[in-house]
Amino acid sequence: MRTHTLVPTLMVLGALALTASYASASSTVPDTATVSARSGSSTASSRVHGVDPSKIKGLRIVSDNSENSSCPFATSYPDVPGAEAMTAAMKKDVERRLATFRSTACANGLDGGEGIELDISHRFLVASGDVLGVRLTTLDRSAAGSGLSARTYWYDGRAGAYRAALGLVADGSRDAFVTALKARLKGREGVDAATLDDVFTDAASRAAVLDDMAFTADGGLRVTFDRGDVAVPAAGALTVTVPERTVTTWLSAFGKRAQHQTVRPSGSLRLGA
Repeated sequence: MRTHTLVPTLMVLGALALTASYASASSTVPDTATVSARSGSSTASSRVHGVDPSKIKGLRIVSDNSENSSCPFATSYPDVPGAEAMTAAMKKDVERRLATFRSTACANGLDGGEGIELDISHRFLVASGDVLGVRLTTLDRSAAGSGLSARTYWYDGRAGAYRAALGLVADGSRDAFVTALKARLKGREGVDAATLDDVFTDAASRAAVLDDMAFTADGGLRVTFDRGDVAVPAAGALTVTVPERTVTTWLSAFGKRAQHQTVRPSGSLRLGA
């Protein structure tokens, strides 16, 4: 993969391109989509803040793309000084997805004139204080359905550790958190109560399905489920937002710092690099 150090102008252009790319897929996984805990709440409160990448010192974008029209792909993820463990996690996932795409869609000639393509783009959720959050969005046009999925990655600068999305919630509060999610999902079109029980049955399956979480501008926690995770595929992606007043008591120490830095960013990133 090629690694580039971006000058501020190119960073801004890249950020705009990535934002446009994510927005084009937002009809499936919209930033403002929400199943609110209270009826009539404004979707504006469920929006997630953006981050200006040009303000992240030493940021490098690791990107790769094919020059073969029969197997087109483009991938990118950020390499932020001090967050090497998170970078390694993203690198591993991107390389795994790319290897799968090459060995199935490309090697088996699935294009057939139908335009297979793999695109992995990134977006910063928060880059403030000792907290870094990134979402990788994958669009695999060789996959069934929309082929769209997303995952969030978190870095705890205070502990010097990479955190998966579920790390935002305290260990002792995860049962209550999952119960709240299930209550908000029940009754949604395509959602079956028995399926929900199976999906959240153990720690491993919980971690797998709760891999896309981000704080909203007002401190709520937005959880996005990929197509087919908790409902029939035809239902598409589903999003639940648990409001700040409810979710705060369930957050881990890191989760509370991530919430605070999202709502009231300090303006500088300090990861100990």
